[in-house]
Amino acid sequence: MSEYVYDIKNKKNSYKKYAYISVTYLSSIFIAYLVFTFGGTKTVFPSFMFIPIVFLSTFHSRNFGALIALFCGILLGPLMPLSTSDMIMQETFNWAVRIVIYVFVAIVVGHYSDKYKNFMNQMIEKEKEIVESRLATIYSLVKLAEMRDDDTGAHIVRVSKFSRLIAEKMKSNEKYKEYLSDTNIDDLAKAAPLHDIGKVGIPDYILSKPGKLSDEEFDIMKKHTTIGASTLNEVRKKFPDNNFIILGAKIALTHHEKWDGTGYPNGLVGEEIPLSGRIMAIADVYDALRSKRAYKPPYSHMETIEIIRNDSGKHFDPEIVEVFLKNEAEFEFIYKYTTYQDFEY
Repeated sequence: MSEYVYDIKNKKNSYKKYAYISVTYLSSIFIAYLVFTFGGTKTVFPSFMFIPIVFLSTFHSRNFGALIALFCGILLGPLMPLSTSDMIMQETFNWAVRIVIYVFVAIVVGHYSDKYKNFMNQMIEKEKEIVESRLATIYSLVKLAEMRDDDTGAHIVRVSKFSRLIAEKMKSNEKYKEYLSDTNIDDLAKAAPLHDIGKVGIPDYILSKPGKLSDEEFDIMKKHTTIGASTLNEVRKKFPDNNFIILGAKIALTHHEKWDGTGYPNGLVGEEIPLSGRIMAIADVYDALRSKRAYKPPYSHMETIEIIRNDSGKHFDPEIVEVFLKNEAEFEFIYKYTTYQDFEY
């Protein structure tokens, strides 16, 4: 999938380059036409040739800039009159020097443009490395928390894939099309593993208890939603515009809310629950039901489908349940064949 996206981006970049080159050559021919129409090279119009030269040198490369400069110089060279009204031709020295100046400008502009682009690319790569290292640190901590009741750590990978699958299937719905952009879907998938980060604040004896929790223990367990959200909101203070952290906090807080208002921690009803939380609810419950836990055996795929179907409009958003039911085979595939090593930062 990532190779396909990479190929698409490369094709788009190639189309842009060809478009730049085509526009530049056409504009240089148009400028040559203006030079001839308005009196020849004695007028100010030859100076307009610097526009396509600088444009292509900046947005493409130094070499292409030099080629367009040579082309522009030839257009205004031996066949272009000094004065079209008197049909006086230019001296060879004048148009030859003009070509040299055009090419020199193209090389200088292209050189510094290439240096700037290389510098910016290096900065972007360094920024990506920093972001990825931070994400790796966060996910390592999440995995440590998750391994307290899931010794493989694969749960966080599967819920990420489940969340992406649901979101991608839902983006064709006009109601969610604007919100479920490719960027938001990526952020949602990356943020999904943070849903239970608050479990680091829950005692082991509760997380690993083999039987049903007492009311007091369940009240403590429910706090993992607010602990996780408050922790991520502290991080958000340093990165207020980071959509990944914003979504992570929303998911951590709301993934146990229920469509009918009987969930926790705030008893939100229907669309009061953020879409990210509603998506996560199904992703988390499907994986939890399929997995063996200290307090329960694993359920089969078909048993899990029936539980989720029966909870449509009660625990879960009916629209998301419908998406789940249409794509349940993909859920089963992801559950069977996903390991922690499959995670993509």
